[in-house]
Amino acid sequence: MSRFIPQGDMTAGQIIDTSYDLLAILRVAEYAARKLQDEPSQDVVHSLPNLLALAIELHAPMHDALESHEGKIGGAS
Repeated sequence: MSRFIPQGDMTAGQIIDTSYDLLAILRVAEYAARKLQDEPSQDVVHSLPNLLALAIELHAPMHDALESHEGKIGGAS
């Protein structure tokens, strides 16, 4: 379980919104990683693992909700 919407309660629209939120997080992480190559920053170095952990935490319930909506696990058939 996560601090986000429980996957069993997610609507199709919420799954789509969550996927866009996850993409935004990943784009920020990519930008930060590329920026570190040119301009080392301890703040970014220490923040990047937290950002990636958030992305992972967001991905799991979104993935489970998508599988449920598609009938891959429990839920819809």
